[in-house]
Amino acid sequence: MVQTVQLEQTALHFSGPFGFSSPKKSLFHSEFANKEGIYLWVIKDQENNINYIHYVGETKKTKGLARRQKEHFTNILGLNYYVIDPCQARQGNHEVIWNGMWRDKSKNAVQNTMDNYENTSKHVADYIKAIDVYFAPTKFCSDSKTNDQIRKHVEGCIGWNLRNNHSPETNKFYPKDNHIGTMEGRPFGWLTITSDEPITGLDSGIEI
Repeated sequence: MVQTVQLEQTALHFSGPFGFSSPKKSLFHSEFANKEGIYLWVIKDQENNINYIHYVGETKKTKGLARRQKEHFTNILGLNYYVIDPCQARQGNHEVIWNGMWRDKSKNAVQNTMDNYENTSKHVADYIKAIDVYFAPTKFCSDSKTNDQIRKHVEGCIGWNLRNNHSPETNKFYPKDNHIGTMEGRPFGWLTITSDEPITGLDSGIEI
């Protein structure tokens, strides 16, 4: 059973920030491009020098960080994901420009996207540029299937902690309908967390 596994890794360190494009350090050319692990999308309030978590994700060894981010990139360009105002984001304000086609469950989802494409697409490139990516490589155990399960659980625990143990001001850039999946209980104990830069909502340790 997964719950009886003794973890080989009990600490995460998030390196970054990386970016999708210049002038930021490219995630696609980083030492982590082909690594498995957990990543954070972070929006920086440049006026107050505060980093806010925007998304928590994970990627397996057979995919790696770079390939996973290309998938995200395609979904943003296609307006399947939501888009926030990049200018407001840099001032610490969460203002949604486009809610994301995946949220539209109506028969008119594609038509609605087409109708809003011209206006929304003007903001997409700047929105992508506003995203900082931090990455923590992981290997929790030698069995690949169990390792994947634990990594997804840890990803979920970070998201759950941000959503439930932090104020609306702290987690304002983290969408309330982001899926969070964790195993029952917290079977693995304590996980220490560090990062290259302070990130609000990312605690120094959590129960996993």
